[in-house]
Amino acid sequence: MEIDAILDGIRSITENQIAEIKQQTDQKVQEILSQAKKETDAIRKNLEKEGHVRLNREVAIIQQQAEMQYLQNVSDGRQKLIQESLEQVESVLKTIRIQKNYGDLLIHLAKEAIEDLLPSLGTAQEIVLYADPRDRELLQGLKVDGQTKLRIEYDLDCWGGCNVSSFDGKVVVYNTLNDRFQKATPILQQWLSLYFSEKTTRVK
Repeated sequence: MEIDAILDGIRSITENQIAEIKQQTDQKVQEILSQAKKETDAIRKNLEKEGHVRLNREVAIIQQQAEMQYLQNVSDGRQKLIQESLEQVESVLKTIRIQKNYGDLLIHLAKEAIEDLLPSLGTAQEIVLYADPRDRELLQGLKVDGQTKLRIEYDLDCWGGCNVSSFDGKVVVYNTLNDRFQKATPILQQWLSLYFSEKTTRVK
């Protein structure tokens, strides 16, 4: 599901958008270089009697400024694409309940959380599962293997998924889609940064 959500999130980020950023960046650089040429011509006229050393230094500074502006524009564009992609993923997760396979996903997340909790139960034989009231019907048939009892509390307001805890609340496993997205965001940012870095490099 997470891979599908990521793919859904970046589906709208096309090669055309990346090329557009490159085009806008090139246009800005051309403006800088055009201004640089005017400044260079003015410097040349003023420095004809002083030789070319100072002139070359001024030209190098202007060219360096243009290159720095180019890199900054590419970086800003890449960051914008990353943010848009994360917003797309978040949008998919927020509306996950309308998808036909959400019931299967919910049961999978619940069982996953329960399995993670079981080794920490000790002698306790009861698990409390916290879910969103909108998922009540989907969780009616959920059972726990063995003699462990399962109690479900419908007091969450989340995109999907659930949390589980020991009866005394000392051990909690957070497995809502909100929590998973929050934990995954730094990893997604790194992955998307590498992805868009490669894409913007290709269109140079």
